[in-house]
Amino acid sequence: MATEQGRSSGGNGFLYFAVGALVVAVGVLAYLFYSGGMGQSKSDTAIERMADSVGDAADDIGDSARDAARNIPAPAPAPAPNPAPQPPPG
Repeated sequence: MATEQGRSSGGNGFLYFAVGALVVAVGVLAYLFYSGGMGQSKSDTAIERMADSVGDAADDIGDSARDAARNIPAPAPAPAPNPAPQPPPG
């Protein structure tokens, strides 16, 4: 009797599908990473917005301190010392 041998793929179909899906996912993530993200400009991240606001606040404080230093009145001159009493004649 002749034995008929059938072709079998060995069950690698799912493995090929999983590897292909991973390759596509890595490609999409790389595109999003190198193009600046999901439609956001690079300065739109929360940390960069916070850093900008802290820098602006520091500039405002520096300007206020400079203005306050300009508005300090000049100190009044010290009064002249009292003259020493004259010794009694004698």
